[in-house]
Amino acid sequence: MEASGFRTKTYSDQIATLQLYLNDNQLDYPVMELNSPDYVTVAFDYMSSNYPHLAYKIQLCNADWTLSTMDELEYLEGMNGVVIENPVVSTNTTFDYTHFSFRVPNEELRPTLSGNYVVKVYDTDHPDVILLTGCFSIVDHKVSVQGKVTGKSIYGVNKEYQHLSFELFFKDNFNALADEFTVVVRQNGRHDNEVFGLKPTYVKPESLVFEDERKLSFEGGNEYHIIDFSHRFRYSGRIERISFHHPYYHVETFPEKFKDGRDYSYDKDVNGHFKVHGQYIWSEAEIDYSIVHFTFAKAEPWLDGSLYVMGGFNDNWLEEKNKMVYSFERQQYELAMVLKNGGYNYHFVFLPVDWNAATVNRTEGSYWETDNSYQIYVYYHPLGSNLDQDQLVGFTEIYSRD
Repeated sequence: MEASGFRTKTYSDQIATLQLYLNDNQLDYPVMELNSPDYVTVAFDYMSSNYPHLAYKIQLCNADWTLSTMDELEYLEGMNGVVIENPVVSTNTTFDYTHFSFRVPNEELRPTLSGNYVVKVYDTDHPDVILLTGCFSIVDHKVSVQGKVTGKSIYGVNKEYQHLSFELFFKDNFNALADEFTVVVRQNGRHDNEVFGLKPTYVKPESLVFEDERKLSFEGGNEYHIIDFSHRFRYSGRIERISFHHPYYHVETFPEKFKDGRDYSYDKDVNGHFKVHGQYIWSEAEIDYSIVHFTFAKAEPWLDGSLYVMGGFNDNWLEEKNKMVYSFERQQYELAMVLKNGGYNYHFVFLPVDWNAATVNRTEGSYWETDNSYQIYVYYHPLGSNLDQDQLVGFTEIYSRD
């Protein structure tokens, strides 16, 4: 597991297309409301038709996704160790796989408190070996959040950056001290440039104001590249061709390169999300996989960092499997990934050596006009409480073009 806390991640090469989303909408973040009809869908594929018996358990986490010390009986109804039933073996696909999915809550298991949760999936024959972890949250709205995004930041006016400001309002009879809140802000679901533990700029009797120009200024970036290979012939977006090389289909995207001095151009994307689907295919287990080839042209490689393809397909993390490799022969960065057919958003991002956050300045350009979404998570932990629980009391999404 990650030293800094759990994350949505696969720990086996046999697991692919891990998704957690609200209800049946693949484009919604997995944040459901406490005591509501909402549910979180957990879905993934085991890349073989010869599949093991899999089960899962759910555990409560703190705001930083480390495990809470609370006993399971304090936050769960039911017993952990639920077997995932009714897996479906793929049919008419070039890649063999078995599709697994389940919902939380369900008849077997129901979380009862607000906060962060991690679901762990394992083989029942090897319960100590975790195959994947998935992160979701339950919110009990005790605060509301209102905010806006402008082009005025500490770095200038209407240039490369966006500045987020927002106000947290207490609801009903709820009131708390500023030090009892932990606020987390993400841009398009990214983790590398998230702001954790944000403190209010001003404290009012019934609200908290957050306007930190340094911490809440983000690269505007550019609109995401879009590809849709849900059909082998009716594909769209930045796809040059789809061809079959036995035994698999290959999707070749158009080579990209940085166009210095270009103007901003709006393109309707979904801010990094992806959606698995197949045209004229109604069964999840009939959707095939393809090998997708990404290229980024560059006369010489960068020596001060690494280039990645980033998107919701791997929960926006920067890791070896989405790191590009430079080809001196073809003078370009290259990456081949096995992805399930559907529609994808992605960025080329550069991570300088010793940096935690990637930049798109070298690859996509950065514009204050770009359409971005900002997710705001508000956690509450009463001072002096004996419970090891960071309650999630607020969640909202703010769009820069609203």
